[in-house]
Amino acid sequence: MCRIRLLTLLLCLVSILSCGYSFVLDGGTSKIRVSLEPSSNQTLLREAGMILDSSLETALDSMGMLAKDSQHSLQCTLVSSSRQGITSSSLSSDDRYRLNISVSARITDAQGKKVWSSTFTDQGGYSEGGQPEDALDEACTQVSLQIARAIASLSL
Repeated sequence: MCRIRLLTLLLCLVSILSCGYSFVLDGGTSKIRVSLEPSSNQTLLREAGMILDSSLETALDSMGMLAKDSQHSLQCTLVSSSRQGITSSSLSSDDRYRLNISVSARITDAQGKKVWSSTFTDQGGYSEGGQPEDALDEACTQVSLQIARAIASLSL
């Protein structure tokens, strides 16, 4: 009985070691490189364009897609924002609010011709007594990651 278990175990071990399946890492870099133009802000949120630029720079740089001398440039516009109340589960805790933002992104080539555009939305949260700007970092980070992933999947 022990011999059968030992042979079964050895057979499983040999089959695992001889398996040809493996992971191949791509290095996490994209073939597309973009230069980042200053974002514009069409909302009433203070410093939203600067916060979005900072988040975009971080997201694109972490994926190896940011280049100052690229033939493609990315320009984003913070198109809209809205505030939504989130009900609290108890009377003793503060209410929470959600800031929803919508960002339009477009990539142009060296001649200024639009080669890609899309709109992205995401949200950030803040507590009662706070300002919508308190949720900008979270919302802009999420939108920036969406934009970076979308650009990484492009083939321009």
